[in-house]
Amino acid sequence: MSGLSLHEGENPEDRPHEFLVRDPSVTGRSSFRKKGGILNPIVRIGENNLADIEEPDVASIVDNLRRRYLNNAFYTYIGDVLIYMPPFSGISMYTDEDVQYYCENNAFDPDLKPHIYSFADRVYSNMLFWKRNQVVMMSGSSGSGKTINTKQFLSYIQSVSGGWDLSVTLKTRLAHLFNVLDCFGSAQTADSIYASKYTSQLQLKFNYFGDIISCQLKTCLLEKSRVCGPPQGESNFHIFHLLMEHIGSDGAAYPYLSNTSHTFALKVTLPSIQDSLVALGMPEGEKEHVINILTAILILGQIQYKTEGDGVGVRITNPAVVKVIAKLLGVTNSSMTDMLTSTPHISGNRSIMMNPLSYDKAVSKRNALASYLYLRLFNEVLMSANKSLAGEDPEKQPEELCLTMDIVDGYGIKGGDSNNFAVLCCNFSNEKLHQCFIESALTAPQELYLQEGLDWDPIRIPDNRGTIGLFTELQPESLTECIERECNKPGDTTNFQADEAFGGISSPYFMLSHEVENEFIIRHYIGEVSYDATNFHKMAKTGLPKDCKRVMNSSKLALLQRMFPDGAQSEWMKGKSSMCVAQAYVGAIDNLLKDLKNKFLSFVRCIKPNLSSTPQLFEDDIVEDQVRSSCLVETALIKQRGFAFSSDLVGFVQRYKCTHEEDRFSRCDGDWQMAADRICGNLQIDMDLYFVGFTCIFIKDSATVLYLEKKRDECIDFIVTKIQLCWKRRYINRKLGPHLRAVRETLAQADRTKKIVLPKLQGPFSEDINGYLDRIYRCWWAACLIKSLKKSDRNIVRIAIIAHAAFAGELSVNPDLVKAGKPMNIHCLRMRSNYITSEQFDSSALLSQTNDRSAHGKRILFTAPINRLNRKHVVERGHVVLTDKALIFLTSKFELYPQKTIFLKNVRALSLSTHVDTMIVVHQAEAGKDMVLDFGVTGIYHTLPEFVGNLYLACKKLSNRIHVNVYVERIRYNNSRKPDVFDELSFSAKKEKSTKLKPGAPLCTLKNKVVIYYGGRDVLH
Repeated sequence: MSGLSLHEGENPEDRPHEFLVRDPSVTGRSSFRKKGGILNPIVRIGENNLADIEEPDVASIVDNLRRRYLNNAFYTYIGDVLIYMPPFSGISMYTDEDVQYYCENNAFDPDLKPHIYSFADRVYSNMLFWKRNQVVMMSGSSGSGKTINTKQFLSYIQSVSGGWDLSVTLKTRLAHLFNVLDCFGSAQTADSIYASKYTSQLQLKFNYFGDIISCQLKTCLLEKSRVCGPPQGESNFHIFHLLMEHIGSDGAAYPYLSNTSHTFALKVTLPSIQDSLVALGMPEGEKEHVINILTAILILGQIQYKTEGDGVGVRITNPAVVKVIAKLLGVTNSSMTDMLTSTPHISGNRSIMMNPLSYDKAVSKRNALASYLYLRLFNEVLMSANKSLAGEDPEKQPEELCLTMDIVDGYGIKGGDSNNFAVLCCNFSNEKLHQCFIESALTAPQELYLQEGLDWDPIRIPDNRGTIGLFTELQPESLTECIERECNKPGDTTNFQADEAFGGISSPYFMLSHEVENEFIIRHYIGEVSYDATNFHKMAKTGLPKDCKRVMNSSKLALLQRMFPDGAQSEWMKGKSSMCVAQAYVGAIDNLLKDLKNKFLSFVRCIKPNLSSTPQLFEDDIVEDQVRSSCLVETALIKQRGFAFSSDLVGFVQRYKCTHEEDRFSRCDGDWQMAADRICGNLQIDMDLYFVGFTCIFIKDSATVLYLEKKRDECIDFIVTKIQLCWKRRYINRKLGPHLRAVRETLAQADRTKKIVLPKLQGPFSEDINGYLDRIYRCWWAACLIKSLKKSDRNIVRIAIIAHAAFAGELSVNPDLVKAGKPMNIHCLRMRSNYITSEQFDSSALLSQTNDRSAHGKRILFTAPINRLNRKHVVERGHVVLTDKALIFLTSKFELYPQKTIFLKNVRALSLSTHVDTMIVVHQAEAGKDMVLDFGVTGIYHTLPEFVGNLYLACKKLSNRIHVNVYVERIRYNNSRKPDVFDELSFSAKKEKSTKLKPGAPLCTLKNKVVIYYGGRDVLH
């Protein structure tokens, strides 16, 4: 860790996703991040992309991965391949905030932090951009994080895509499905507590617009042999241990569980799993049948056999156990006993004879029944789940327009000594998946470079075709053919001998062990792995006899009948079937890969930093072996020397031709190479960043792709705007033109003093257009009315309109303002501006009395007698004078009250009530300076509205836009010496009998409260 440092005072645990630190000593390309408006140079903790290492080799890649892992950077790119190292701790990496972060950023941004969400965004974007079906392959050893990445990949795709009511239906059902798979398909091993024991292919189906329309899960290669006894130190499938936990048993009484190791508590309960099965489409009544079948499988292991005295045949020493099993499975006791102790033989005349079984064959048949019961139950659960996950496209698009995305999660490859037949099959499937990675990510790009005329020096790639050929193509006999031959040998095949079975194999990838008896060694891509062939006959020869299928099909349980449709008499009396499953494993993985053919592949390579699952522990030798076996060095070299992205020329030109004006609306049927060159040249892309081949174009890095996408988005916005404008013009000319001409004619012939009704448009957008024209007409008509006034009178109208708005249209404007058929009469407003009638008041001499005439204003706008409410709630008679800059208060004897002067620039708001009162509160910016005024002295109802209009306009001219607040019940104000103490005006329709106050005057005063009587006449209510 020397040489690495976080920002000063920063804890790495606080920022698990921050991959950048200040450290000039770290080698690699520097980058810049904008912080506080300044670009600060910073260096990554290692490289986000291993292809950016100057000279990638095993040592430099391991060093880069170590730096990132120890600084909580668990994801790293290598070109378009994602590398993941599990943290083995509770660090939160998959929050809603993370999903939002990667949704808001472009997937091709090179500065975007590596994450499974950014990887998922790239895959989803590629699917939509190029309309190509996608495949994501998760690979790595057991316990390296393949399953968690599968779940999080799927979670992100659900978040960014639409369709099929994801928030309720698909997301909920998939959560139930993963709970069921964790119990029915996973087991505890030395490497992982939730090790998947099957290969899954989860297929999402999208419509043309990227909305999910269905989801299907296909599984193959379930390790059913684990049911009858897992390897030493491992557990059986979790569902059995969950059943034991439910009944309060440790499982010691059941031989299938007695030698297993299960050392942790499961996160779910048996009833919750039953609920999940019902949520996935299983009938409510059959959830108990599932428990019956699981219980019967465990009890099957308790059956004990004893050889008969003559040495021919066996008998069951605990028949009560068989009776319990028969009851659980809904079959007869006799048929169950016959099935477990004998085998049917069809004679030449088609009659059935029962032949007794030997001890070993009886045990083998019992175990085969248990294994296949579990396998068929597992498949039935998945079939039911797939029916519930099969959505329906509301757009009903043709099948050829739909897109698919497959997520493949395979077995973890396993090394070590003395492995069994199940591990052999798992490792073979891993070899096939690894070969798929080599061909798709390493071999195919190099071949394409050479075909397209690029000057390319081929990089040697490790090849595992020899190991795969050992299993399937070796002559004269392959490994699987040898196993099948040995299992189908007539006579007793309970003893599988490696030297006898594989003695004819000659291959550099295979050898018989000379140190351990009955073992052989295969050279896999991870190294040499040894296998113990002693129990191969028990696992490889596990085909279910037909009489077992017949008995299960005769069950009273509909679930068992569906599980064994091949047990019907018309089926089971047909010819003998093969009993070896080695070829079945080979066929299953071949069918899986064939289904993925012609799709675009992306890869997630999971690497374990240590074997003990310890947080913050990085073992160099363990990681080094995985780097070599996973071909990460070769991948980094190809991605570094080659190109990060490629596309066929036709698809590239069709996507980006909108950025070039000459090709924007052309079909570009000519030279596609020249068209691609014109596009890149027009966008001024450096020639070192792309290469145009014969049929493909190659782009060096994701930054160039990001630049292309941004330019394309800009051009599309321009084109869409232009198309919309052309369409609108066409629509206006063809549809709106006649209507607008009719509107103009109506207005030209109309009497401007009368309000008219405009013609109404019918059809698309008619409501919006009619409303828009009505607004234009109202403005036009108001302008006509205003123009009919003298310029000196227009200000009075402005005041009336402002007051009209402030008092909700009730107090300000006389109803006779406009009379039908007559021009507007300004005298209807009855505004005087000066309501002081006393001869003692000299307005011209008032401003000369002030100390600073320029500050108090040069022109008087409004005067009126008032009552002012002081801090003690005592009414003081006086006068108010409104100038163009101040609100001046005079005493009742017309003496200047300088300390009460309010400058208009300090006015913050006005507060009024909706009642017929004459009170107003003038709020100032300074606390404790609010003023309460009563304009009821004049006896003229519109004095207050006129004051409000004049004050609002005067403040507006000083660029002080004040708020006018209208209240119903009370008005709060502050005119005390304490800024946090508020008084209030409260309005009442009742008054005490003793009071003789007129409406608008204070009724009574309480502590911090003044009650205003408004005569019981409420204007609005």
